[in-house]
Amino acid sequence: MARRPYQAGCLFKRGKRRKVWVARWREDVLLEGGQLGRLHRSVVLDTVAELPTKRHALTKLEEQLRPVNQGTGRPEASMRFGVFAESQWSALVLPTLKLSTQHGYKNVLAKHVLPFWREWRLRDIGKLDVQQFVADKFRQQAGWQTVRNSWTLLSGILETAVEYGYLTVNPARGVKFPPQKLREAPAMIAGDDFTKLLKEVDEPYRMMIGLIAATGLRIGELLALRWRNLDLTIGTLSVRESVFEGKTQQPKTQKARRTIPLGPHAIALLKEHHDRATRKSADDLVFPNRLGEPMRESKLLGRVLQPAAERAGLGRVTWHQFRHIHSSLLNDLRVPVKIAQEQLGHASISTTLNIYTHVVDASHRQAIEALERQLFPTVPKSQEPDTSSDSLSVSKRAG
Repeated sequence: MARRPYQAGCLFKRGKRRKVWVARWREDVLLEGGQLGRLHRSVVLDTVAELPTKRHALTKLEEQLRPVNQGTGRPEASMRFGVFAESQWSALVLPTLKLSTQHGYKNVLAKHVLPFWREWRLRDIGKLDVQQFVADKFRQQAGWQTVRNSWTLLSGILETAVEYGYLTVNPARGVKFPPQKLREAPAMIAGDDFTKLLKEVDEPYRMMIGLIAATGLRIGELLALRWRNLDLTIGTLSVRESVFEGKTQQPKTQKARRTIPLGPHAIALLKEHHDRATRKSADDLVFPNRLGEPMRESKLLGRVLQPAAERAGLGRVTWHQFRHIHSSLLNDLRVPVKIAQEQLGHASISTTLNIYTHVVDASHRQAIEALERQLFPTVPKSQEPDTSSDSLSVSKRAG
């Protein structure tokens, strides 16, 4: 086979306000059908400010052409980004991610990534192009986290293209971001505001709000809670599953799998709820919908929580704010950071393999009981839990 002729490439400037050096040459590529082809390649080398003379630009062009002229370069794909993202990444990689992550990535892909990159050939995307994409997003007043999420997804798709052999390097690596502005702390709903909100909510939603505030659970963890995850004799709750929009999945992280103590008030409420429940076998959900399936957090927010908050004059309220109540009160009570992290699922915890028997540190339990006294200062004596040895745990009775 005849050797390819040596190429010097073509070099020129482009742009008005922000001039850049552009290089062109011919290169072997893999066409979308998989066959080998030969196409022109056009690459932005850098800005004229970074490469002030043609000699500097030619030096960088020679670096780009060295693998081509030496025959050491691997043909890259001419496949367009949109084709790869929709036919391969969405079909093979996206389904392996958590449901909540899939939901977020689908929105970011449709709204931010594909509109810009759909028609770009994978091999034509350079680091400078990605940096320009990020800069354009900020100029369009997109939020810092929105831009970050868009770049993260773009980089993940391009990394997959590298793994599948369509690219040799990921051009999105090393892109620079401006510092993130300090975000305002979420509004604290506590004291009288918390009491007002509870008065506007019927059961079992009132209990659900109270339990998140008293335990620090995520809403998805609460909606996935089953009776077998509770031991109301010794007062523990085990997080083993999570729910996203009515579908069960693994907890947010491995560290989120934890066992936490329940205070006397929470134990009493859960016992009363168990007595009223029609579905109380070990595998039944503690807070199911009418069909016994997991509730959807978005529907609960729109149909229950937000209307109640508006009636109470509290404006916009989210489920996470009740988890924030818990973490803030732990901080106010000077609870050791290690205990707070275990309670909220932000660090590893030690539990036994047996889901029904867990050892909870005494100081951890005291912290939760102190928190409950702050949340519910007047608890009728009749609601004090029976923790005697003759009492049976709900999980054992149900099982």
